[in-house]
Amino acid sequence: MRRASFLLAGVAVLAVLGWKVWDAEALIARGDEVMLALAPVDPRSLMQGDYMRLAWALERETIRLDGSEDAIVLGFDERRVGRFRRLADGGAPAADERIFRVRRSPVGDGVMVEPHSFLFEEGRADLYAKARYGIFRVDADGRHLLVGLADADARRIDPR
Repeated sequence: MRRASFLLAGVAVLAVLGWKVWDAEALIARGDEVMLALAPVDPRSLMQGDYMRLAWALERETIRLDGSEDAIVLGFDERRVGRFRRLADGGAPAADERIFRVRRSPVGDGVMVEPHSFLFEEGRADLYAKARYGIFRVDADGRHLLVGLADADARRIDPR
């Protein structure tokens, strides 16, 4: 009986993990591509091993969430770089807008955009040091995944 319980628990864990992977892959395949500007980070902590610490320009803006929201609405410039336009109010965004999920900053007014790190292959630090934008895939509900970084010209940094 104990062995069957462990086996059942293992199958349940694998099923949940499989669903999470499938969900992320679906977001990458079908989500809209959005770029957000990176904010300057202390260069001594920018590259730490095989990952890069990220800070987002949106986090430096004063965006007051009133407690009921966990999303903002982004508008875009000609290069498809997202800029804060307004708080999400539950209504549908305009054709040139996208909902983007955020978290309330634990310090002061503002929002937190996740993630705050980007992992890359060993030996690629010089390539990614040129990054100025994060490239996200975003679904209609504002869920997002960071899928890459772009340079100052908004071109995806290709590690190949």
